[in-house]
Amino acid sequence: MAILVAMRPAESRGQTNEPNAPTAFGPEKGSLLICGGGTLPEMLRAKVLELAGGEHARLVVISTASQTADTPDVETYVAWWRQQKLAEMTILHTRSREVADTEQFVEPLTRANCVWFMGGNQAWLIDTYSGTRTEAEMHKLLERGGVIGGTSAGAAVMSKLMIRRGGTMAELGRGFGFLDGAVVDQHFVRRMRQDRLLKVVEQHPNLVGLGIDEATALLVQGRRLTVLGDSEVRVCFARTNSREPMIESLRSGDKADLGQLQRIMLARLQPQTRMSQSVPQVSDGTLVIVGGDAVPNEATERFVAAAGGTEANVALVTFDGAESEESETAFMNKLREAGVKSVRRVEFSSRQQADDPKLTEILKTAGGVWLCGARPQRCVESCLGSVAEQLCRDVLRRGGVIGGTAAGGLMQGEVLLNASPVPTKRMLTDGYDRGFGFLPGVAITSCTQKGETPSELTQLQKEHPQVVGLGIEDATALIVHGYKMEVVGKNQVAVLDSSSNATVPRSSVLQAGDLYDFKDRSRVARKDRE
Repeated sequence: MAILVAMRPAESRGQTNEPNAPTAFGPEKGSLLICGGGTLPEMLRAKVLELAGGEHARLVVISTASQTADTPDVETYVAWWRQQKLAEMTILHTRSREVADTEQFVEPLTRANCVWFMGGNQAWLIDTYSGTRTEAEMHKLLERGGVIGGTSAGAAVMSKLMIRRGGTMAELGRGFGFLDGAVVDQHFVRRMRQDRLLKVVEQHPNLVGLGIDEATALLVQGRRLTVLGDSEVRVCFARTNSREPMIESLRSGDKADLGQLQRIMLARLQPQTRMSQSVPQVSDGTLVIVGGDAVPNEATERFVAAAGGTEANVALVTFDGAESEESETAFMNKLREAGVKSVRRVEFSSRQQADDPKLTEILKTAGGVWLCGARPQRCVESCLGSVAEQLCRDVLRRGGVIGGTAAGGLMQGEVLLNASPVPTKRMLTDGYDRGFGFLPGVAITSCTQKGETPSELTQLQKEHPQVVGLGIEDATALIVHGYKMEVVGKNQVAVLDSSSNATVPRSSVLQAGDLYDFKDRSRVARKDRE
């Protein structure tokens, strides 16, 4: 996401509050492949070796969880690994903590770049190896970029809090802690363990539940999650004082981010805030909201005029770097064509940057801010509640202008639709359901079907009739000041609005040149315009 800023005299600003940064993560350099058990597709084991360098893999198979570990039958379970062309392979097993803490026992781990945990009884693994040199060497393996995989019991031990055993009620204990901020359950769908995991996260609501089904794996690299295999991974959020439990299903190929999942979890722990009941208005300053695609020339001209004209100093602030480079360049060219002479650039791609006094200094004298960008989730994570956001509000208070296209347009409303960081059919997701609210009481979405009201706005009106829905088509913009908004550009804007006594939402389709009055909830007749 990018911001273009025109400079004006600075004014004072207030401070904002935002939850602490997410702390959920996997190994910073290495990888985890957490398999849900059952009959594993060969590609999952092959993925472990691929991550370890293929023929250069130096593998340690830890068989301790298996009842066969002390018998010749263990060879049945390591046969596939023995068939692979590897640099080295060792089977590691003991039931003695004293042995597990010796230099001789851990020596194969000091050379290894890959560990595989066999399935069985996860308590045997923890009771034998936790707090020993063996556990320490496995953490070192991850620190040097290695991979640790495991199935069934070998999956359960990955998280810091572990499900040791239990049916509908889980017995909990310490895991190895390769994965923090989450708790893992396995054989998940096959053995109907969803209720069990939901009870665990209700006891520990600061954790995200990851239920991995059989023949399925979750690849964890830092905060990044990728689902592989034949079934699904269910992400489980606890019941809280104000919210019911929430479950999202990820299928093979789906990706997620542990930090984003923890943001959802943290938001669900907070009291549920009510949506604005106020009439939408921009009491100070002006908004320019573009649906997507090209910015209409008139919208550019109105932005430049409100920002202070062609002599204004303009700063380009990007929120997602190269992802929005094309749209940044296009708008930069429009500004130059409009006669703007000076442009400066700064990046706010993290919350730390958006709160950095040196970086945010550029906003203190802003007369105009342009939000241009890719994904609203990135803007939520880096800027919602930040110093940068507060300084943008100061722009409006000084009578300046804030504009934006695509995600930068959506963020200007109070309600943020379809911004979940995981695949979902939900319109609103905790932690990602609010924009900056420069235009309160409004939800904004982009229209893909010309002349049609987006279905998500219709659904939103059923659930939250006090929220005004705006569907903006490409190459079309809204100019908003006070209670009035004006349409400019090539296409149309759908407005879905309910008055306090309306039984059905009022639907309006606005063309270029049309005005809408939020106070009267109606299109303004041309003869009544000021």
